[in-house]
Amino acid sequence: MNQIFGKVFRTSDGSEYGVIRKISAPLPEELSESDVIAEDECGNYFVRENRRIHFWDHETSEFTILANSVNEFIAGCAAPSEVELEPGQVKSVWVDPEFAKKFGIAPKP
Repeated sequence: MNQIFGKVFRTSDGSEYGVIRKISAPLPEELSESDVIAEDECGNYFVRENRRIHFWDHETSEFTILANSVNEFIAGCAAPSEVELEPGQVKSVWVDPEFAKKFGIAPKP
């Protein structure tokens, strides 16, 4: 399963789920550790249930079927799409203060 980390799952209509990474503890109470195969950077999980792979949304606790097997899921994993931004498109951004310190950027009051 290591080949899925750093990738997204892309559906046939082009929707992307991910970026997929290894599980970090603790898991939400609703999920069984033995069924969770990965998580994404936003607190959502990829879960195996009855051979199918589901996406569990942490905000709604809803499951979406992504693939009918692990092999189908792996085949649907791909590098994330490139994002191109136009000048002025980003209005603001939050930067972790500890990360900003590494570049000599002082936090705004």
